[in-house]
Amino acid sequence: MLTALCRAGVALALLVLVAAAALAASDDLKAIETAGTGTLTMCRNWIAFRSCRDYQNIALPAHIAIGDTVELEFGSNPKQYDFPVVRILRSDTKCTVLSHAGDSTENVEKIEVASCRASAAPN
Repeated sequence: MLTALCRAGVALALLVLVAAAALAASDDLKAIETAGTGTLTMCRNWIAFRSCRDYQNIALPAHIAIGDTVELEFGSNPKQYDFPVVRILRSDTKCTVLSHAGDSTENVEKIEVASCRASAAPN
């Protein structure tokens, strides 16, 4: 039993280190140019758990910057949502637009852009 707990602890520590290294490898950007579409992840907090759902091919503006509020329409029964842009991460040619300042990119509301590039923030 103790051996299994030690192994689980080591595995958890390794996962945390890998996640920290991946985050450190990401670039924080002030603004990006998009190809016009992305994947929106919307999450809900229930009493006992949190659930998230992805919405593919969401129309995005050509330019997104920190501080913007992106107006989105999504779902088969169209819903509208004003997505606040708080943080933008880039890894290679992909970007993740976050509505919160935390380090986590799992189980959070975000927009993933498959093809993006850094852009100058408007003055």
